[in-house]
Amino acid sequence: MCEKCVELDSKIEHYRYMASRITDRLMLEGIKELIERMKAQKAALHPEQPK
Repeated sequence: MCEKCVELDSKIEHYRYMASRITDRLMLEGIKELIERMKAQKAALHPEQPK
């Protein structure tokens, strides 16, 4: 994994941890959106090669 992916994974885990401790619906939706954006960034960094 590249350094950027490791950084994104670390942030995703941090946000998941935060989400497990928060009960505010609006905050949870925001965290979910942040996680989805980071997953998209990871996918953009390493697009799958066609077989």
